[in-house]
Amino acid sequence: MCDSTDKGMEKNSEYIDINLLTRYLAGESSPEENILVKKWLAASENNRKELEEFHKAWEAIDKTDLRQEINIDNEWKVHQEKISPVQRGGVSIFLRTFIRVAAALIIAFGITIVGIRYGSKVSVRTSMAETREIKLPDGSRVTLNAGSKFSYNKKNYGEENRSLSLQGEAYFEVEKNPDLPFIIQVREAEVKVLGTSFNVKAYKKMDAIEVTVSEGKISLYDRAIKQKHVVATGGERAEFDKQLGVVKKYPNADRNYISWKTRSIVFENDSLAGIAKTLSNVYHKNIILENPGLNACTLTTSFENEDLQTVLKILESTLDLEIREEKNEIIISGEGC
Repeated sequence: MCDSTDKGMEKNSEYIDINLLTRYLAGESSPEENILVKKWLAASENNRKELEEFHKAWEAIDKTDLRQEINIDNEWKVHQEKISPVQRGGVSIFLRTFIRVAAALIIAFGITIVGIRYGSKVSVRTSMAETREIKLPDGSRVTLNAGSKFSYNKKNYGEENRSLSLQGEAYFEVEKNPDLPFIIQVREAEVKVLGTSFNVKAYKKMDAIEVTVSEGKISLYDRAIKQKHVVATGGERAEFDKQLGVVKKYPNADRNYISWKTRSIVFENDSLAGIAKTLSNVYHKNIILENPGLNACTLTTSFENEDLQTVLKILESTLDLEIREEKNEIIISGEGC
């Protein structure tokens, strides 16, 4: 059974709802909507090129200071009223107009815009090979690690609340405001602070949600049972075990917990297994030890803003290893220690 959207696409393979494409690029479209987009892309080469253009515009306006007061929603509505995608040939004119509006705003104001706004919601997502820093309206800063996303309600943020949601990993530098606690919702848990610096790691595949405090104080809560919480201060790590529903804290032993952000890495008699784990997180590559005997190898060294190839060459020569890349994975082999 076809819905009206599907029928519309059959009548005009050049037309697709701009809001559907926006949701698709933001990763917020439903499985059914994903099918519609894929059908539209398969309908013609022109459609594929149009999506590439739209994606370039998306990337261009996806990197900006949120303090700017330019109302993209209003600008877009004005041009939406002037051009009907059904009457004027569908998505081609619609997309080109959007690209011109975005480019004109970027050139005129010398800025870019973080995220795409759905009404008052702001959502920012990173790919699997990038990090990004965003300054929030209250002056707080968020550095988003690869494969992560955060969102918040722009309308009420900084006035009624300072709440946002996070999927993945991010480092927060929060401006103090005793009247408005900074609250991060991370799946089954919640982090509450007044002003501090800390790292939150909450990827879906992880068994626990981790909050490592650089300075200040945070509270980590079970969202379902608020009485279950711990308070952690600088140099401590708080954890919420998603399987057991247990909240706990302990001294932070990982000196490289924000190396993904700083690119400053220090190893002090660390095992090769631990080194591989750290490098995987910093450089966003899956690094595998082929021989279990390599786990016993240890190394003391440091790296300051080095690229991955340089780091791997040093490991290879220092520990007499063989390192190769296969299908986007780094394989480390050798006799062991």
